[in-house]
Formats: sequence, structure tokens, C-alpha cells
Amino acid sequence: MNKKGFTLIELLAVIVILAIILLIAMPIVLDVINEARRGAFDSSAMGLVKTAENEYMRSTLEGASGEETYVWIDGTVSPDLEYSGQGPDEGYIHVTSQGYIYMWVTDGTFCTVKHGDDTGVTTVVLDGDTCVQEFENEFTESFPTP
Repeated sequence: MNKKGFTLIELLAVIVILAIILLIAMPIVLDVINEARRGAFDSSAMGLVKTAENEYMRSTLEGASGEETYVWIDGTVSPDLEYSGQGPDEGYIHVTSQGYIYMWVTDGTFCTVKHGDDTGVTTVVLDGDTCVQEFENEFTESFPTP
């Protein structure tokens, strides 16, 4: 008699093989997703730096000192800073009268910091600590926290 189809053993073998492949691939996929989120937060933070630089340039052209401090609390910035995209939940940007920018911003998952004339930003994944605790020594030397 001609039987068509798979036996239970063959189906179980395929399921086991697929489960093993999933166990191997899942951490890799999750790492790629987390790195993409980190990169997106980096880009948002650099956009905030560029916006603060533009505001500094505008205010110095208008004759002001250009020094300004922007503080984020619960996703709201004060004083108003026009930027596009997702802003941080908490953070601080200080633009000195010489145009140096000191910044720390966080969304609760990532923390991004910039010091003075650094050309880039440093982003870390928070693991229970707050952004301020993560870079505590650098904050006390560079600028106050809100």
C-alpha cells in the first residue's frame, strides 16, 4: 500500500531543527534591533546638538551672548527649542558663550553625553542606573544636573 505524508517522528525532527535554528538566530536578531535603536537615539541626540548650535549662531548674530541652557523634564523642554523627531524624556543641554555644548539626554533606555568641543556623542545602555549616575564623575566636572 502506498502511503503519502510524513510520520510523527519526521515532523518532530523538523520542529526540533527549527527550534534550534530559532535559538541560534534570535539573540543575533535582538542585538541588531538594539543597535538600530541605539543608533537612532545617537542620531536624535546629534540632531539636538545641531539645533542648539543653530540657536547659538542665531542668537549671537542678533547680538545676544548666545549662552543658553535647555532642560528636558518628562519629555518637555524649557526654554522652547524647535527640533523635529522624538525628543528625550530627560536631559540637559548647556551652550556656553564660546559655543561649546555640554549635553546629557536619556529616554530611559539609552543615555547620550557630549562634552564641550567633542565632535561626537557617547551613548550607553542604562542598566538600572540613571544617566547622571552612569557618567557621575564627568557631570560634576562639566556641568550641573537639573
